[in-house]
Amino acid sequence: MAAESRTPRSGATDVALGERIRRRRRELGLSQSALGGKLGITFQQVQKYENGANRVSASMLVKLSEALAMPVMQILHDVDPAAPPTDPESDAALLLAAFGKIRSPEIRAAILTLLTGLSTR
Repeated sequence: MAAESRTPRSGATDVALGERIRRRRRELGLSQSALGGKLGITFQQVQKYENGANRVSASMLVKLSEALAMPVMQILHDVDPAAPPTDPESDAALLLAAFGKIRSPEIRAAILTLLTGLSTR
């Protein structure tokens, strides 16, 4: 079967996501090898994601979010510039992701108390 007749493995969304990953990696001053090391993959695989040659799985998207210090929703939002501005559900997802990174039970409890108090106003 000729290469031209095969179903493409990636599409415009994959390419846009790859460009977003590359842009953020460069913002952080990371090489493809350094990012690959954080993700447990080779620099070649990072390169394939960035070029849109390979699709990013949901689990890899979560790992990328952590490695790039950027919430998943923000990575995906930037992929579609036509996407509407953040809505309460998106804000909730960002809040939940940030809350999940807080290790101290005391701070988590304080934040819950604060949010509960603010939500009644």
